[in-house]
Amino acid sequence: MQQPITIDAIESKEFTIRNRGYDQDEVDAFLDDICDELERQLNTINKLEQDLRQAQTAAARPSVSAPQPVPAVTRESESAFREILEMAKKVKDETIAKAQSEADGILEEARQKAEEQLGSLTAQRDSLTAQIETLKTTVANYRSSFENLLSEQKAALERIAAL
Repeated sequence: MQQPITIDAIESKEFTIRNRGYDQDEVDAFLDDICDELERQLNTINKLEQDLRQAQTAAARPSVSAPQPVPAVTRESESAFREILEMAKKVKDETIAKAQSEADGILEEARQKAEEQLGSLTAQRDSLTAQIETLKTTVANYRSSFENLLSEQKAALERIAAL
């Protein structure tokens, strides 16, 4: 069950701070304005209820004077209060939606960068593997050439020694 929204609840509400969110000071100032308006509306409602009780008490007592009409401000106050609450809910929903959208964008951007880096690293690995294979082939060819040269030199030395 959701708790009723009160001035204290609005004033003590803490929102999660995310990257690229709304300006916290601006949101706080707006919520302060809402609290001030709510307080003004509640004061009006309380005064009207008090006036109503006084009028009902006066009407219950026999009196010569006609009862004072009760102003219809109560419905207007209630309507204004509901409108303010709807505006606050709309701002909250928009803030959450925008923050979620920005978070999704940041995650997608991070995924794309990671995929690009992975592709680049894979290409570098493949290039290095090819270079290693080329070097191995070159070493094997030099070794074979060197062994042939050594065999030829040994044979030449043996011919000279046999003379």
